[in-house]
Amino acid sequence: MGNKDTVKHSHTVPAAYLANFGIDGNKSRDSMFYFYNVQENKTDTEKAGNIPVINHFYDINELGEQKQIIEKMFSQIEGELATLLRVLLDTIIIDPRHRDCSSLQIEKEKLSAQFALLITRTEAFRDYYKDIYQQIKDGFPYADIPQYSKTDFQRIHTSEILDFGMSNFYANLFSDWHWVFIINHTELPFITSDNPVIRIDHSKKTNEPISAVSPEVTYFVPLSPTVAVEIFHKDILKNDLAFFDIYQIKSIASYNKEIIKNCSRFLFSNKSFEALKCARDKINDET
Repeated sequence: MGNKDTVKHSHTVPAAYLANFGIDGNKSRDSMFYFYNVQENKTDTEKAGNIPVINHFYDINELGEQKQIIEKMFSQIEGELATLLRVLLDTIIIDPRHRDCSSLQIEKEKLSAQFALLITRTEAFRDYYKDIYQQIKDGFPYADIPQYSKTDFQRIHTSEILDFGMSNFYANLFSDWHWVFIINHTELPFITSDNPVIRIDHSKKTNEPISAVSPEVTYFVPLSPTVAVEIFHKDILKNDLAFFDIYQIKSIASYNKEIIKNCSRFLFSNKSFEALKCARDKINDET
C-alpha cells in the first residue's frame, strides 16, 4: 500500500452510523452534529467524517504493506451499513396511527453482524483488555507478569477483530434475540456516543457481574434521534420486531443516561447539549 493510500485517521465509530444524527438529517460524511468531549468538558460541532478518530488505531505493522487490512475491511463493511440503516429507517413510520409493521424492511442477520462490529471496533473494547490486564496485575502483585505497552494492546485488539470471535458471539446473540424498535415522540432526542451499542443491566444487582446472555440484560442501540432498537432475550419478549412508542421525556432521558455512562470520550447529538439540558430539565414538569 503506497503512502497516498494510507489511512491516518481511524474511525472508531463509522461515519455511516453517526450520519443519522446530523443536525440537518443524514448528509453522509458531511452530516454535521454536536459533540461533547467528556474528558475535556468541551462541546462543539463537527462532521461525521472527521470524528471520532484515533491515528492508526487498527494498523498491524507486522503485516508490512498489508498493515491496514482492517481499514480496508471496514471501508467495505461501512458501505453496507449505510444502506441497511437507510432502508430500515426509511420504512419505519413514526406515527403509530399510520404504521404498517409489514412494510418494515430489515435484514436482521446483516444488521446483527454490523451491531456486533460496532462493539468490537471501539476504543472501549480495547480498554476492556487493558482493564483485564490491570486486574491480573493487581490480583497477583508478586507474579512475574510482563509489562504490556500500548502496542501490545493494539496487537491483541486487532487480532480479535480479524478473528471475529467476539463479533460472531454478539452477532449470533443479536440475531437470535428479539428486537423492539423504540420510537421517540419527545423533544429530547436519543443521543449516541463513541460506544454506541450498550448493555443495560436490569437485575439491579450492584457490584455483581452478570452474564452477557442473561435474560436480565438488554442491548440498546440508538439509530437516529427518533429511533432506537432494544434487543431482548426471547424468554422476556415473545414477539420479534415489535414497536414501542415513548411520549415522556424522562423515559428517553433514562436511555440517554445509559449512553452517557458507557461512553469513552465523545457524545453525539443533533441538538446542542445546552438544548438537551433544557429539555431534560422539563422532566420534573412531567412528574
